[in-house]
Amino acid sequence: MPGNTWEYYKVLREVGGPVRSPERDTLPWIKFNLLAYHQQAQRVQRRVDRSNECWMQLMDAAEAGGITERQVTALHEVAMTGRVRRSRYEKAEALNTQQATRDMQALTRAGLLTAVGQAKGRYYVAGPAFPEEVLATARRPHTIADPYAA
Repeated sequence: MPGNTWEYYKVLREVGGPVRSPERDTLPWIKFNLLAYHQQAQRVQRRVDRSNECWMQLMDAAEAGGITERQVTALHEVAMTGRVRRSRYEKAEALNTQQATRDMQALTRAGLLTAVGQAKGRYYVAGPAFPEEVLATARRPHTIADPYAA
């Protein structure tokens, strides 16, 4: 199971029981929760930092390559999630279908995106000219620290 699920049940068995008892030590439960919340905060902070760094790198590439700021939104989605759909880009930038389609075609012609699939199933992934340093930033692994380790 993902995350802390197994540890959650292990600690719950340790401090719980079939009947409530005020004599049971709840310290393991408190420690587990504090650690889990701290680790989640680290994960969220890392995602925010990574997203910001990718955005700034894409903005730099946009200035050099004649890409509009709104098109950076589509490229950012690809960097962060691996793909983007025209409809999602359209909603994110409050565009009409024709504007979004033109932008996606322009990014595809520039080699920044590659179309996959047809019609309603179509989505776009990083193309051969997609900035490699942005993809490297988006994929960079991170470690979660245990702030309570002695």
